[in-house]
Amino acid sequence: KRVAKGFLSFNVALDDLFVFDDDELEEDEEGESEGEAEEESSDEVSADNEAISVRPVVATGAELSPKEIFESICDDDFLVGMDELQRWGELQEMLADEELLPIELQNMFAEIPKAPGTNDKLNESGFTVLYYAIDDLFEEDSDDDSDSVAVDTADGTQSQDIPPGGSDDDSLKEELLDYIAELSRDPNLLPCGLDSTEREQERMLDIVADLEEQRSNLVITKGGDIQPEDLTGDWDLIFTTSSTMKFNQGLSGLGGSFPNGKFGGVVQKLQNSKWTSDIEYKERIEVPAGASFDVTVTGDWKLKGTVNLFTGEPTTVMAIEPDKVKYGPTSTKADHWKALGPLNLLDITYLDDDLRVMRGNTSVNTMFIFRRC
Repeated sequence: KRVAKGFLSFNVALDDLFVFDDDELEEDEEGESEGEAEEESSDEVSADNEAISVRPVVATGAELSPKEIFESICDDDFLVGMDELQRWGELQEMLADEELLPIELQNMFAEIPKAPGTNDKLNESGFTVLYYAIDDLFEEDSDDDSDSVAVDTADGTQSQDIPPGGSDDDSLKEELLDYIAELSRDPNLLPCGLDSTEREQERMLDIVADLEEQRSNLVITKGGDIQPEDLTGDWDLIFTTSSTMKFNQGLSGLGGSFPNGKFGGVVQKLQNSKWTSDIEYKERIEVPAGASFDVTVTGDWKLKGTVNLFTGEPTTVMAIEPDKVKYGPTSTKADHWKALGPLNLLDITYLDDDLRVMRGNTSVNTMFIFRRC
């Protein structure tokens, strides 16, 4: 560029001594334009190459979920280490503003179980744990500023105060329970969603998928390490998408075997001790004229840590071995009772104090939602 500028200066100085034809001037101008275009093109190529070699920082905001951030910054193996965390824009701002110290980040990262086969990388579940561990550092400050938040309504008045924190989790769970209640209002329909439509099931699956990503999910916060004591107690089945249960119109299929018989719901009881882990299903079969009865299924259960076949994430599988089926004076072995099959091997995908979601080990759209009694 310096050579080009020198030439231009020299050309201007000689302008008074020589007169150029218009054609010659046009040729000179075209030559200069081509030279400058080549230089600019070269600069653009260089800039492009530089941009390719440097992975940009991901701009993040409050509207992005942990899953979205993870997918934006993870490496080609879908893992995140300290290097990948440098691409998390919001985190880098916290470090730059000293809201979070590097040693705090390193300590939190070190305490989270690493992805299988690595000692310095997190999978999606591990990253989600880190995300919420960082988020927890700022909750106390928010609580100190205000114990509640008044929300303006459309008419200009203020609604009742809403406690800060946990609103996403609570609203999703409330939406789920409200929708189940809505589907259960018609007394002519079978409980547990056995008469739900395909569209209703799809909406339920969408709500649950969002709920499974929330910080209230013990499956995430415990890295998939669910223990028997987290599950013991009585659980009421409130919704299922199981095609087998829909076909059999209940758990055992006995409801349709009796005149005017109807499935009335099922409760799962989980017991655990040092020596035994017992399970009991109690299915209610409603029959007119006071002839209703219970079907009781007993057996054993255990938990197994494994990897989800679809997501590759750590998960806990509940394996159930039914032993006997009893109803009235009848008692029979359960090992040939095919109607029980869909419940015998399920992934625990969501768990909190009073709600549990389980999905088919080989079919994620087969879902069972239990609520603690």
